[in-house]
Amino acid sequence: MAMTLFTSRFFPVALLAAGLFISPGLLAQPQAPSVRPDSGPWHSGAGFDFDLGKKKLKKTRQSVSGIACNLDARGQRICLLAFDEGAEARYADLGGQAFRPDAEPVALRAGSGELDAEGAATDGRHVYIAGSHSAKRNDCASNPGSRHVLRLRLDTATGRAVRSPAGGALADVADSGRLWAIMQAQPALAPHVGERKCLGREPPEDAPKLAGQQGVNIEGLAVRDGRLHFGFRGPVLKDAALVLAVDADALFGAQAARDPKATVTRLALGPHRGIRDMVAVKTGFLLLAGPDDSPAHHNAGWVVAWWDGQSAAEGRVVQPKILAALDLSRVELRKCDKELKPEAMTVLEETPAAYRLLVLSDGLCDGGPLAFTLAR
Repeated sequence: MAMTLFTSRFFPVALLAAGLFISPGLLAQPQAPSVRPDSGPWHSGAGFDFDLGKKKLKKTRQSVSGIACNLDARGQRICLLAFDEGAEARYADLGGQAFRPDAEPVALRAGSGELDAEGAATDGRHVYIAGSHSAKRNDCASNPGSRHVLRLRLDTATGRAVRSPAGGALADVADSGRLWAIMQAQPALAPHVGERKCLGREPPEDAPKLAGQQGVNIEGLAVRDGRLHFGFRGPVLKDAALVLAVDADALFGAQAARDPKATVTRLALGPHRGIRDMVAVKTGFLLLAGPDDSPAHHNAGWVVAWWDGQSAAEGRVVQPKILAALDLSRVELRKCDKELKPEAMTVLEETPAAYRLLVLSDGLCDGGPLAFTLAR
């Protein structure tokens, strides 16, 4: 039996022959340190409250999937949290090691449909919330209710979305469904955008005769310099996760027909890892990455990486700097918790030497906030 050996000298040539460019940094990426939480899960009192039955309430409290934080006029950190159950968000304020949920309901969309909100981001003027745009996981059913991106105008004094004085409802919400068509126009995404595009590579649990098609699944969102960056948990193509960037104003209002100047960037975050969240920092973006949509890859592990935000030509793969692998082995589940799946992240402090992050998990009640300090 013949065997072909690829040494480090010939490995780049093999990749080029396969039609894939990897930046030189990919080959020199040092092993990231393993980092345990500094603290947490932070106490959240009685937790988030929804007008739901007991069983449904617990499931919703375990479904935090996005967070966007602003400072109010007093310097207090106010965060809007998105949930992938229902179509309501909630506020919480952070201070010390306390996570204080607010009872104020934030109805994102009218009706009983499920937005499947998976990402939240803010630029200090607006908060943006993105639905997953994915098919349903268990049976691949199309989910048009998830194909929305929302923009809420902020009141800088309160750090919260502007409300109508009359009824208390959100006063300035723009709702765009344009992202679906933009994705269909991108060569890297188009094969994975469509009706009943099953997630991952395996057949879904409730439809075993269907095939996994690596359908699109947005889980990360960040905004910087007027551009929205959507991070995909799936598809992961040749071990590269995808980020789609578009001009924010091109999705909403009178400018919604203009060219969104869309770009797709492939990021090497490790085998079988997709993007679970993103957040803008002074020099680019932090990426929270974890297992993609295939159940066979559930042990891919969780990392945080830094990316300078520069896009690359189609077919090229960018290597972000892996800052740390998250060691979650000693996090103890509480009575209300189900499982630990980091899906939301915000920056508590950014210094020249380190980032201090708060990471929240789908599967833990109220997100089970964990604080991490990562060297830059």
